[in-house]
Amino acid sequence: MAKLDVSLTEEERDRFLAEGRTVRVATAGADGAPQVVALWYVWLDGTVFLNTTLGNLTVRNLDENPRAACIVDDGGSYDDLRGVVLRGRVERAGDDPRLSAVRTAWSAKYLGGAEPPYERWRNRVWLRLSPDEVASWDFRKIPEARARARSADEAGG
Repeated sequence: MAKLDVSLTEEERDRFLAEGRTVRVATAGADGAPQVVALWYVWLDGTVFLNTTLGNLTVRNLDENPRAACIVDDGGSYDDLRGVVLRGRVERAGDDPRLSAVRTAWSAKYLGGAEPPYERWRNRVWLRLSPDEVASWDFRKIPEARARARSADEAGG
C-alpha cells in the first residue's frame, strides 16, 4: 500500500498554529541535557514569537545553542491527533518590526484585549523562531488517506 499522507496543508497548518495556545519548546544545554518548557506563543508571518524571562534555563540553553524544536499538538484520542513540529534557530526579537503586531495578537489571544504587561516587568525577552524544518500530521485524515492509497494501488496493479 502507498504511504499515507496525513500532513496538514500550508493553510491548515497556519490556521492550526494561529489558533493553538501552547507550544512546547525543546532546547539542549552545553552538556547536551534536554529541556522542554511550555510557553504561550503567537504565529505570525511563518514565525513563532515567544515571551519568557531572561536568565531561565531555556534562555541560557539558547544562548549556548540557539537550535530548538517546538511542537503544538492536540487531540483527545488517536484518531483525533494532529500537530506541527518546527525546528530552527531561536533569536532574540526585541528589534523585530513585527513586535507591535505580535503584541496586538498576544493581547487578543491571551489577555482579552488588555495590554501585555511584559514591558513593565523586569527581565522579559521576546524570542522568535523562523523554522527551517516543519513536519505536521492530522490523524483525522487517515480514512481519506487510506481510500486514496487503495485507489492508487488498484489503478497501478
